[in-house]
Amino acid sequence: MKIDIREKIQREEASNIGFSVAMISWGMLFASLFLAYALYRFKETAWPPMGFEKVSLVWPTTSTIIIFLSSCTYYLYQKSYFMKQVKSTKFFYSVTVLFASLFLVSQKMLWATLHDSGLYTSSGIFASILHGFTWVHAGHVGIGILAILFVIPSVKTQNIGNEKFRIRMANVGKFWHFLGIVWFLMYLTMFVL
Repeated sequence: MKIDIREKIQREEASNIGFSVAMISWGMLFASLFLAYALYRFKETAWPPMGFEKVSLVWPTTSTIIIFLSSCTYYLYQKSYFMKQVKSTKFFYSVTVLFASLFLVSQKMLWATLHDSGLYTSSGIFASILHGFTWVHAGHVGIGILAILFVIPSVKTQNIGNEKFRIRMANVGKFWHFLGIVWFLMYLTMFVL
């Protein structure tokens, strides 16, 4: 019995250490992108530069609302899971997957809006940064959706409340909330200010 507990603790510690290293790496990636953006932005005398119009806030705001709601529903999914509420767990999990997918659709609409405004990756540094930053984030959201799908076994009725999925759900949740925070910072710095 003691060996099982010790092994469980060691697995949890290894998972937490590995996940912490991954989160630090992703944090550094996005911090580097924010730094590059800040250096470029503060170098320019007019903003947006090169005579471009300010990007419409419709799709960035829609994306912000969607990713915020997906973070809320993921939290409610976890809470329902540990309270062993079968219907709520399945409902909030499904809504989270739906919102996550809608976020990618809203990003596609944002890119279409950028193109309609004449902002292509070939339009200069400003357009390249907007596209590149949102592409990198969308790629991570795609990974986040795969991670959310990775916790599907937790939604099976017989597994709801099972402690074995706790670490997996917590790590996926941390990553998903991290992506939400990164998007909110992108929204503020690249679209609002």
